[in-house]
Amino acid sequence: MTDEHPNPNQWWFHRRLMAYVSLAGIVISLLCALTGAIPSTHTDLVEGLCWVFGFILLGYYGNNAFEAFAQARK
Repeated sequence: MTDEHPNPNQWWFHRRLMAYVSLAGIVISLLCALTGAIPSTHTDLVEGLCWVFGFILLGYYGNNAFEAFAQARK
């Protein structure tokens, strides 16, 4: 199995899109929480979603750091 994707630009576009959607979800959740638009019965759900979005962002930026480090070592 190779590490090369047939179309790296498409691969990275979808990664960035996923990260930006997650970031937008976190910002929208924060704004809704600050304005009181989220009922108190749904706060656990929103907290869980923010954790999921945060892990997606962590994976995206972590993978970017690992790939940059690997390219620097070549």
